[in-house]
Amino acid sequence: MSLSIRIAGVGVYVPKQAVSAADLDARLGVAPGTTLAQNGVAMRYFAHEDETASFMGAAAIERALLQSSLDVSCLDAILFSGVMSEQPMPSTAILIHQRLGARAQGTACFDINASCAGFLRGMEMAAAGIQSGIWKRVAVVSVELSSKGLRWSDFDTCTLFGDGAAAAVFEASNDASAILAIRSETLSQGADLCQMRAGGSRFNVRTPPPEFDDYLFAMKGRPLLRLVQQNFPRFLGELLTETPVQLVIPHQASAVGLAFLRKELAPHGLPAIEILPSFGNQVSASIPFALHHAIASGALKRGDTALLVGTAAGVTMNGIVFRY
Repeated sequence: MSLSIRIAGVGVYVPKQAVSAADLDARLGVAPGTTLAQNGVAMRYFAHEDETASFMGAAAIERALLQSSLDVSCLDAILFSGVMSEQPMPSTAILIHQRLGARAQGTACFDINASCAGFLRGMEMAAAGIQSGIWKRVAVVSVELSSKGLRWSDFDTCTLFGDGAAAAVFEASNDASAILAIRSETLSQGADLCQMRAGGSRFNVRTPPPEFDDYLFAMKGRPLLRLVQQNFPRFLGELLTETPVQLVIPHQASAVGLAFLRKELAPHGLPAIEILPSFGNQVSASIPFALHHAIASGALKRGDTALLVGTAAGVTMNGIVFRY
């Protein structure tokens, strides 16, 4: 498999409010060092009220376009991924289009809700549209405001997540850049292991949920980890056997999850990008944030082959191998 697609540029937006592990120790009333010991996240960033999903998403796209030396008028599509859209309608992608002042004619805008795999699903759609000739250039932007959905009574999760936005501009490749493999599996027996039960058509202001906390994020960490441990090694092995890579850019799920990944990668001698201590788990923005870091730090150079990989609520396992 080969899709002749290249990443023209990437960009990120970091929210204004830096929240350290020490800040959370004080907020949660625990001993100094407790929060950092729990999840290994030294710093994360929370959005202010004026930093909406569309504001952050537009800023990330503008920075990706700047790196690409492209203008917003070149975009044929804007694809937004995030667990919490700015509002039920219109789509957040349309609100981002409005903020950017993107051209009206021939521009597609829509949202993708695939949890932590949202950027990968957007990348697949962008590649399909470009490869088929429907689009020439596509911006895929992932934005998460995890701070809006945290249960402060759940120490495991409220110390793990952070907010942020990251975007990439994709276009047809005129060199060796390409997507070399795409793989996804769904383990729906784990559908209740990561969820926000209310806020959709089942539970809402008209039909309230049993508990107000059903509007907030809930995760059953141990069963989720067991399900991943049972299935992910095979999934990862098949991907790496299919297409050799030089670098792994994973979803920044948790310190435990990254340690498990390092163990699985050790026989292959592969390095993995880790930014969890500096930003926390940013859900769908996690992978493109790590991608941006890989490029900016020089860990990923033109011509290198890398694997974007991770699990997501559902439970899904997802991977894309690409030559940058």
